[in-house]
Amino acid sequence: MGLDCRELLDVKEYEFLLNWFMRQQKQHQLAQLEEPYSYDGYSVYDQKVNQLIAEAAIAFVETFQREAPPLVFTNLFHLAELELQGKRDRLIKTPKSVQ
Repeated sequence: MGLDCRELLDVKEYEFLLNWFMRQQKQHQLAQLEEPYSYDGYSVYDQKVNQLIAEAAIAFVETFQREAPPLVFTNLFHLAELELQGKRDRLIKTPKSVQ
């Protein structure tokens, strides 16, 4: 599965979360923060990540009236980071059935 969680969400849910995370990361300027090498949970980056994931879970329930698996939020948060950096296409492989 990797970072791409399309098996767990429908297209609208997937696009909603990916776009939500991209907007929030731009708004909070996460790319400008120093990302620590060890994730101790106390850095500004780690605190923002945790805050945004919690807010995304609430926004998802408010929008779709259901909960999503926790893995979806973490993976799509990091996929949004890669998208904003222009690195997403290098990591996402097209399924063989689509080729």
